[in-house]
Amino acid sequence: MACGTFTVTKVPQLKLQQTIDLFKANKPPPTSVTSTADGMGTYTVIAKFPPCPPNTSHTDGSIERRS
Repeated sequence: MACGTFTVTKVPQLKLQQTIDLFKANKPPPTSVTSTADGMGTYTVIAKFPPCPPNTSHTDGSIERRS
């Protein structure tokens, strides 16, 4: 189960919907998923899940979780 806020940067436009759908496929789904154009043909996607329990952390490559 995902928790916290995940940010994926430099998502090409061709992969934007796929990235959003991947987040939405989580059980339970995120409370919100937003995308913002970076101005260089790429996007930043932010998925917000419920807060993480205390003393947990997760970092995976270009995916960053912020509580």
